[in-house]
Amino acid sequence: MNSTAFKGLWKKEWIMMRGYYATVMVFNILWLLFAPLMMETGRYISTTSALMIVHMFYMAGMVLHSFNKEADHLDITLHSPRSGFGLASVKMLQSMTFYFFSLALVVTFGIFTAGRELTLELSQISGLFIRMSVFLSGIGLTFAFILFLLWSLHQLMKKYIGGLSVIVCIGLFFAITGLISSIQGSNLYETLTAFGPQFFAYERGGPVGMIYFDFGVKALTVGKIAFFLLLNGILLSLGMWVLDRKVEA
Repeated sequence: MNSTAFKGLWKKEWIMMRGYYATVMVFNILWLLFAPLMMETGRYISTTSALMIVHMFYMAGMVLHSFNKEADHLDITLHSPRSGFGLASVKMLQSMTFYFFSLALVVTFGIFTAGRELTLELSQISGLFIRMSVFLSGIGLTFAFILFLLWSLHQLMKKYIGGLSVIVCIGLFFAITGLISSIQGSNLYETLTAFGPQFFAYERGGPVGMIYFDFGVKALTVGKIAFFLLLNGILLSLGMWVLDRKVEA
């Protein structure tokens, strides 16, 4: 895809999605400013952490909203495999750009408020928030790519089986997530992905003023990063391939 086509698709995506982006940013701002008051926690770090967790679903929401707005015009928009790849790439890239921009703003706010509320050094607070962001982003991106694959399958199957395609996709969602969980919980997975240095090894315990995020995930290694990249590459490629088949069908 040449630069002119990329810019055209990017601008088209921006015009189509800017209302959604604005809604998300307004929600972020209102939550960060007023959630501690409404929840009577008095601590901004708690509500900031909650908003970071909500970000796991932002990427999936943006991708599905964007593709759903295109759904009625896919046969016109996608007239070749190259156009299908280009459209999906731009949508994914713009969604990820906005996702990380939104998350970075929330993390910055969290680090600032945590520095005022806790007795920790800035480097400790920053490290903990970055750790949380990495794990949440990993979960959020995989979730988004799974839903993109299932959305593409739904667009292809509904032509042949109608509304039953929704039931099939729901079943596939649980099957795919269950398979991924089984693989990651196996001893073979731990053995194969244990190579390389460890990142974000968890601290156990700590004095008063310690913030500690635990999502049941062990230390991150180079092997696990490679597995994550391979998994998401497969999911994204399958989703794009199925989307191309929808046009050819």
